[in-house]
Amino acid sequence: MNCLLTGASGIVGSHILFEWLRKSIVEKTVDHLYVVIRDGKKSAQDRLLAILKDPSRPNFLDNYSLAECLEKLSVISHDLSTITKDTLKKYDFDAVIHCAGSTSLLHTNESKEKVHTQNFLVTKQIIEQLPTSVNRFLYISTAYSFGIQNKKVNDRMEQQDVTHFRNPYEKSKYECELYVKEACKKKNIQAQILRPSIICGRLIDAPFYETPKFDVFYSWAIFLDKYAKKSLENFRIWIDKKSGLNIVPVDFVSKAVLYAFLNPDIKELNIVNPKQILHKDYVGDVLESFNISSYEYIEEKPEDLNIFEQLYYKSIGSLFEKYVSIPDLQFQPDQILKLIEQLHLDITLGVHENFMNLINFSVEKKFRKSY
Repeated sequence: MNCLLTGASGIVGSHILFEWLRKSIVEKTVDHLYVVIRDGKKSAQDRLLAILKDPSRPNFLDNYSLAECLEKLSVISHDLSTITKDTLKKYDFDAVIHCAGSTSLLHTNESKEKVHTQNFLVTKQIIEQLPTSVNRFLYISTAYSFGIQNKKVNDRMEQQDVTHFRNPYEKSKYECELYVKEACKKKNIQAQILRPSIICGRLIDAPFYETPKFDVFYSWAIFLDKYAKKSLENFRIWIDKKSGLNIVPVDFVSKAVLYAFLNPDIKELNIVNPKQILHKDYVGDVLESFNISSYEYIEEKPEDLNIFEQLYYKSIGSLFEKYVSIPDLQFQPDQILKLIEQLHLDITLGVHENFMNLINFSVEKKFRKSY
């Protein structure tokens, strides 16, 4: 039960690392984890130590010494884009959890190139260079690789008609999934496709609300923290009042990944919230928390924009337009409900009741990035 993990310094990857340590040290259901980390301003080893020592790490790690944790971890100092079979075959693992990649939601040519390089080309490089000892490949995709749909989607991608995407990021993840399935089939490697939805801070393992990086929907709070004082007139915000965001806590995502790792019969899994949080139920609370009291929900993008609206719709509004202004992506959650029941969690994973706690925590942290 040895495994290679990529993306360990990221939001999901670091929490997979934490959950691996729980399974390895406490439950003893897995063994050793090899972690690929690039050297940067700090060495790869020092970057791993920074993750393990960071105050934002889960409290359950306080029960174990750094030495105990490091016994279960080994660093492979390398860049994934150039990693080779000669490097990888030096290490004893038979499974890979590939979590590394770009999550840029921008529509620019630069972003398009970035997601193609960091998502598709890196994934291709890794699979091509895998040692023959590897028999399983877990690919961390996104629930939004289904693109824009007008019907509920299940966990089986091949049963869906996927043609329209909100941005190049979604398309890159879809293309990666297709490649992973085909390439692994040729190499006789079992592929598992795991698709987390929009990720928020921790809601299961204390300290709560923590995440090493505040991005995606947190970008809205970052925008308001910087520009809310410019909202001097009525703010007309374009949302679909029947739709919402599908948000999952990062610690739930890591538990779902390890659940799939320990249940190899799971071929594809949408790691989603059975109940989205409706835009009409949170947008006003967020605006009012930034002292914007004059606002209204509208069904079409407004014309004759005031100064604040111009700022909003040219920046964060354009980025999230197809997430908040059109019908949302709906999921059939039957498979993920089994894990939710197994963990005795609330059906909404605590997201609805803690949404403003998550927002307020990010503001208190000043959106600072950990490790």
